Amino acid sequence: MVSRLREDWLQDPKLRQWSSKSCTENRGTCKCGNDINHVELWEQDSCIRGRIDSVICTSCNVLVSFKIIR
Repeated sequence: MVSRLREDWLQDPKLRQWSSKSCTENRGTCKCGNDINHVELWEQDSCIRGRIDSVICTSCNVLVSFKIIR
């Protein structure tokens, strides 16, 4: 799994689509079976408690998990 800063993943055409999605949209199960295609997007969303970092699968195009960072 690769972690990307917000400035970096916003410049990538495949990952840029996630900037307009909520951390609850496209939530699902990765069907790949490995985390080679997983990318952690820092500051993908935000809430009152802090920033939200998300893990997505670029192959399945689903949100695998997210965590709130205070």
